Amino acid sequence: MKSNKFEILLFALASLAFLGFVPAIFFVLIPYEIITSEVQVYTSKIGAFRFIGTIPIIVGILSFFWCAWSFTFSGKGTPWHFLPPEELVVSGLYRYVRNPIYVGGFLVLCGEAILFASAGLLIYASAMFIFFNLMVHGEEASLRRKFGEAYEQYCKSVPRWIPRLKAFRGDNSESS
Repeated sequence: MKSNKFEILLFALASLAFLGFVPAIFFVLIPYEIITSEVQVYTSKIGAFRFIGTIPIIVGILSFFWCAWSFTFSGKGTPWHFLPPEELVVSGLYRYVRNPIYVGGFLVLCGEAILFASAGLLIYASAMFIFFNLMVHGEEASLRRKFGEAYEQYCKSVPRWIPRLKAFRGDNSESS
């Protein structure tokens, strides 16, 4: 089904709403509550080295935007579960790893744990990774039903969590 410009605009707005809502809660507000709580699990003094945490934070944030772009323009949908892509997204970061939004989120949380030298944030990142795994299993079952053999081939070619170095070249892949 070919989407018109109005649909693409709605998908883009819904994707922007996703980017403004979900990351704000899980990657800003909850971490803020953890690092400002009176109960500190453990903090270490790692000095200026802690600023290296900005690298995974930036990479994670950029991955959110790139994935939202891919969902909107390649998949004709959004990252929201109630408005998923109509087409299987195997372009952009999805050529290297099946779950780049979750990987990006994990990078953000690990970067924050380093930046703020917070064991509490590291524990939260670990808990979120377990949550991401649970989410992925449900999503994969749904994608198998919706996209069938194309998704099976994609799963055989692209790893779930650790990005591959060589891009997947599926039917919907793009050069950028």
